[in-house]
Amino acid sequence: MAKVLHSDQYLWTLMKSDDERAFREIYNRHWKSIYTQALIKTGIEEDACDITQEIFLYLWKNRQQIEMQVALSTYLHAALRHKIIDYYRTSTVKRRYIEQLFLHNDQTDVPQTADALNMKELTQLIDTEIQQMPTRMREIFLMSRDEELPSAQIAAKLQLSDQTVRNQISSAIQRIRKCIAQHAGILL
Repeated sequence: MAKVLHSDQYLWTLMKSDDERAFREIYNRHWKSIYTQALIKTGIEEDACDITQEIFLYLWKNRQQIEMQVALSTYLHAALRHKIIDYYRTSTVKRRYIEQLFLHNDQTDVPQTADALNMKELTQLIDTEIQQMPTRMREIFLMSRDEELPSAQIAAKLQLSDQTVRNQISSAIQRIRKCIAQHAGILL
């Protein structure tokens, strides 16, 4: 018996009605194209795979809310563009954390440490350490790094002294350095 090929539009209609087989067919048709483009943009197989999975997971979870006004492949590639932008934005912020950690250290630089820990492990290590910080320290550190707010502005927002904010940022950086040193087997 010959396999019947349905259009993406028809499969999308079925998928919106919670048809998992339609979703699998959409996934099977489009994952390779999305993955290939993600791999070209990131250069890292694992990241490309993660991005591809996130796009299809979002598609499935939000199928009831998404109004498909363009071809499905166009929608998926637009979603990929947005994910790649987020990927680079996140990578840039994490890279900046890493560079700042080593900014005042003459004996160790980022490439040497990256040899001891690959960059993905390093960013995961930093993320974990940030999550383990006391709430106020984490809040101040993320405001200074993610939002790029100066210490005076953070102090005003949180009704703290500028020196307290600077001390918290310094302590956060010291915690991260110590954590990296323990895991990389180096002394920072």
